Amino acid sequence: MRLVALTLAGIVAMTPVNAIAKSSLWDVPQVNQGLFNIGIAHGIRKNCDAITASKLRGVSYVWTLVGHAKDAGYSMKETRAFIDDDAEKAVLRARVVKYLKSKGLNPDKSNALCEFGKAEITKKSQVGVLLRMN
Repeated sequence: MRLVALTLAGIVAMTPVNAIAKSSLWDVPQVNQGLFNIGIAHGIRKNCDAITASKLRGVSYVWTLVGHAKDAGYSMKETRAFIDDDAEKAVLRARVVKYLKSKGLNPDKSNALCEFGKAEITKKSQVGVLLRMN
């Protein structure tokens, strides 16, 4: 019996950590909210010529999210693969569109997005901090 227990313990010890299934990075609250904020800011910036990205703050914010992902057990390679995945981008895009519509905004009308973006910048919300006026 002792031999069986030692053998099982040895097998478990030799099992690669990657063999254990991880949850999605969407399940890491800070990463989920952070990517959502970035998605909203990106949508505003992309559709409003008067607003651009605050690049230094954006890079700093992304590194903070990478740190949260690392704390949750994700490698840089896994985090990058998640962020670059087209299916995950589609999930984020759908969430952002739903959010903007819930605010009474049409994501295809730049004037409404510009006004929303200006308000976020004025409020200094997390989305607003990622943006700046031209």
